Amino acid sequence: MIIWLASYPKSGNTWLRMFLKSYFLKSDEKFTLDGSILDSFKPQGFPEQKVLDNLKIDYSKFEEIAKNWESMQDYINLNKRTNYVKTHNAMCTVGAHKFTSLRNTKGGIYLVRDPRDVLVSLSHHMGLDYEETFKHLSSPYNFEYPSSGNKRYKKSLMGTWSNHYNSWKNYNSCKILIIKYEDMVMNEINTFTKVINYLSEVDKIKLNEEKLKKALKQTQFEELQKMEKTEGFKEKGKGEFFFRKGKVGGWKNEVSPEIINKIEKLFKKEMIELGYL
Repeated sequence: MIIWLASYPKSGNTWLRMFLKSYFLKSDEKFTLDGSILDSFKPQGFPEQKVLDNLKIDYSKFEEIAKNWESMQDYINLNKRTNYVKTHNAMCTVGAHKFTSLRNTKGGIYLVRDPRDVLVSLSHHMGLDYEETFKHLSSPYNFEYPSSGNKRYKKSLMGTWSNHYNSWKNYNSCKILIIKYEDMVMNEINTFTKVINYLSEVDKIKLNEEKLKKALKQTQFEELQKMEKTEGFKEKGKGEFFFRKGKVGGWKNEVSPEIINKIEKLFKKEMIELGYL
């Protein structure tokens, strides 16, 4: 069964996965940024290229991906164990096809971040200016576009920042834990303890204080950045580093008042709800 690690891009998903990887690490395993077949914790993306290929899904058409969401999840769950699956997809319905159901899903952790900081981080990651990045954040038809060979295809439907947040917040078929990126930064022990307690509730994972402290130390932002500088990281994107700054409120010194006003006007309801305004 799947436990989703879901977020809008650049909202802390990779950091959470690194924490869980470190937490589940066996004593004889070495912590690295990129995955290995030997890792105890093996998160995967959704949908992954190899699954699309194995099931012979025509991923040049997003409608075919949506039609096969559940069949791909059936395929992932053939191993009869808990699968931690990263996604940037909204918890949406396309035509008659729901993103998931209790047949395949037992829980999810949703990470949300101040959209003004998402704008800054996503801009560097995508190599776009702030105006272009805002167009992505504010478009109901915002997709994740990976490459296959020399062609790009629509992998995940994200929609606007608020569409995305509301879709996961309002999913009530199973319990979804919502975590704010800002709490991960400023109140990390309590926040990551909540994560393990949630996994204990939905998947009987035991809270081990020593492993928690070790994982927090191992996945400090500065430590991850240091590892990226020496080892590289395949998720880097177009910026100089994937783990660039990890700051809260970086938008204050970087983004024009005009764009900030647009964000605050468009996402006012959700930003007030989350304490960003």
